[in-house]
Amino acid sequence: NASSRSRWRWRRPGKRGQRWLAILVFLFAALLILIALWDWNWFKGPVERAVQAKTGREFHITGDLDVDLGRVTTVRGDGLTFANATWAKQPQMATADRAEIDLRVWPLLRGQVRIPEIRLTRPDLLLETAPQKNQPGNWDFLGPSDGDPPVLQRLLIEDGRLQFQDTAGKTDVLVSLNSGKPRDKDSGPPLLVKGKGRWQGNPFSLDGNTESPLELTNTGHPFRIHLDGRAGNTHA
Repeated sequence: NASSRSRWRWRRPGKRGQRWLAILVFLFAALLILIALWDWNWFKGPVERAVQAKTGREFHITGDLDVDLGRVTTVRGDGLTFANATWAKQPQMATADRAEIDLRVWPLLRGQVRIPEIRLTRPDLLLETAPQKNQPGNWDFLGPSDGDPPVLQRLLIEDGRLQFQDTAGKTDVLVSLNSGKPRDKDSGPPLLVKGKGRWQGNPFSLDGNTESPLELTNTGHPFRIHLDGRAGNTHA
């Protein structure tokens, strides 16, 4: 009725209210300008130190670090390097021209890490066994973890490279990796692989594709693999 409409009618704030409203608008505009102009490279040092404290290995962002804020926030880093084990001959275990990580913000407030997608450009990963039998491989660098592990939904790889070395086992294989087109919008993109080298001293080649490795956690359907592999006289 008319009385209820008049009761909820917006009233122009007084001079004091107008001043507070102007201050709030100014602070909000200043915050937006600060976010737009903020140099996220300031966080490179803290991020590098945090990774080294967790893994015991040096991690460097040699290019720019940038962040796009939102409900799903994107963290983008260029020129990434991650050190190898101390016994390894190669100084770097992993490098990438660029890594982009999408993070859902609200789960982070509950201590949960939800990652809708990771995009890697020219990643280069070296996996190798240790020279001593009682030593773990160079991939063993994380200690016990507290809380829930991160949940990753999609992984996209552009012009990737994976090398596996086992000197004692006379194995050295180099594989190129690229993400293909997913079957549908809800499935992860398949992984296209092509490689060659030596496996246990024999010539080795590999060509084909598999479903996204992340699909291994989905027990609702079979994991599809289409690979042609040859090691010496063995063909599979």
